[in-house]
Amino acid sequence: MSSRADAVRPSRVGAIGRVIFALGSVLTAALSISQTGAGYAAAENPFQKDYAFALGKPVTMRVDVQGVRLDTLTVVALGEVRSGEKVKCEVSVAGSSEAEKKATVTAVLLFENAEDKGIERVTLEQFKVKSTRAFDEKQKLSIEGDTLRAAAKVYVFFQIAF
Repeated sequence: MSSRADAVRPSRVGAIGRVIFALGSVLTAALSISQTGAGYAAAENPFQKDYAFALGKPVTMRVDVQGVRLDTLTVVALGEVRSGEKVKCEVSVAGSSEAEKKATVTAVLLFENAEDKGIERVTLEQFKVKSTRAFDEKQKLSIEGDTLRAAAKVYVFFQIAF
């Protein structure tokens, strides 16, 4: 009679296995979403925020400002970084536009040290972004070598106009 009762009642080991499988499936799905990118956060216009900064490393923004998606900001020194001298740098803003009109982007960067004190403000030339296209705007700017050495954060300001 015990074999008949076992046949009607499911095994606890099987139930635990199903729960573990379900949790594993949810975890795998969550990890794959986080690795492929969860999308863009909607942001106010103008967009302003602090980010950690390291020379030559992309700053990941992943924000949507009125249909203009800002992915990364990168500052790369094109020469040796020396104290007391300006250094020619390439500043790159990459993203895409989902907007139906061409947009004009204004961008200002405020480099800050580890104590959150502003050390240099850099303004990019305004640039245009075509509708429904990707962009990678690159501009050459001179930035103080001392700024590049001391910068731990960058406060970004982006304004979008149509």
